[in-house]
Amino acid sequence: MGSDEPPPANHPRHVLAFVAGVVALSTAVWAPADLLGALVMLVVGVAALMFAWEAGSRPGPLRWAAIAGALLAGLVTIASAFLFLVALAQTFS
Repeated sequence: MGSDEPPPANHPRHVLAFVAGVVALSTAVWAPADLLGALVMLVVGVAALMFAWEAGSRPGPLRWAAIAGALLAGLVTIASAFLFLVALAQTFS
């Protein structure tokens, strides 16, 4: 990258990816503890993970924020998938 090229304009995308990860994590607090709540957590986690993964693949000085958002969203997605399976099993048993 030469000195005459402008810096990449991915700052807002990286910050929004981190915010998406925090929002996904916050759904674990406010979502109801039933099948619907687990489904909401799963959908929000997957959407945040997809957005943060895409943002983390773009260069920029705030790329760490997008990667942190992807890690948060990934943890929420894994946990909510297990909670959803448990709630689904309880519903049908």
